[in-house]
Amino acid sequence: MKKAIVVDKDYGSVTIDDLNILKEKFKEESIELELKHFYSEDEIISECQEAEAILGTGNPPMSEKVISKLPNLKMIQRFGIGVNSINLSAATENHKIVSYMPGFCLDELAAHATSMILSLIRNTAYYDRRIRQGEWPKAEYYTPKSISEMTIGLYGFGGSAKELYKIFNGGFQSRVIACDPYVSEEIKEMFNIDFVDFHTMLKESDVVSLHAPLNTETRHIFNEEAFKKMKNDAMIINVARGPLIDEDALVDALKTREIRFAGLDVFENEPLDKKSKLRNMENVILTSHSAFYGEGSKQKQLKWAFELVSQVLNRNTIKKEFIANKEIFDTNIKMTFK
Repeated sequence: MKKAIVVDKDYGSVTIDDLNILKEKFKEESIELELKHFYSEDEIISECQEAEAILGTGNPPMSEKVISKLPNLKMIQRFGIGVNSINLSAATENHKIVSYMPGFCLDELAAHATSMILSLIRNTAYYDRRIRQGEWPKAEYYTPKSISEMTIGLYGFGGSAKELYKIFNGGFQSRVIACDPYVSEEIKEMFNIDFVDFHTMLKESDVVSLHAPLNTETRHIFNEEAFKKMKNDAMIINVARGPLIDEDALVDALKTREIRFAGLDVFENEPLDKKSKLRNMENVILTSHSAFYGEGSKQKQLKWAFELVSQVLNRNTIKKEFIANKEIFDTNIKMTFK
């Protein structure tokens, strides 16, 4: 029987019950799925020597050290979009496939970002907090802007950004602009949107919503300098990756009113430190890295995890769209790419 191991079962993106259902399904494919939670690279190396597939529900440390010391490993399967904790170059060099799930939660991310934007603009979180404290803050706090007159700036124009564009441009008739130097001219022509540089997006946006991957180019791109370029009554929304934002700079920008609001689902370090100043700020909405969460996205996670792992281990085949380390196509790995 082939062996696969979930190395971070307690991460929380899927439940133990979900994983047990997946475990039973894998049995039908002659794959034994073990559910473990390891806390270090050395634990993964020690306990996964026989594994042909490693499944990460979160961001396990799949470094060059780990990958190079797992001779039987064929694939690493992420239960999400981000692969920043996986050394893709090392995986390719060692002929390991890294598969991920692009597009599994586009609707959920856009809906979550929308809920944060509307809650901050309409003061709903503020009113709820004050009422629960025994107050009645009728028509207080910041006067809400007209949503149709707002400019929504999208940093990154991938799948979830496109869904947010539909909501605000198509639904609320808001102006939408985007900063994404990697979007093709063909894509640009399909949308009623102005593609602008980073400085222009910061300067003109009432809302800046983040939808970009984390890499050396994007880490801390929202820093002290960036916040100073934003409108003083603007907000920033992050449902992408926490380290896109320098959190210390964000706290200062909120305190000094360089910007007005922040809605954050992801953070530089998770869980968010109990002493973080963000926890006590009235003009901030915090959620616990749950923007992906929904019935539809969960079904896709479990379905794709089952299909992708069983296809690789039992049929030596996989669809190209699910492969994160695209350079693997140019190696002599014995795999059929569809």
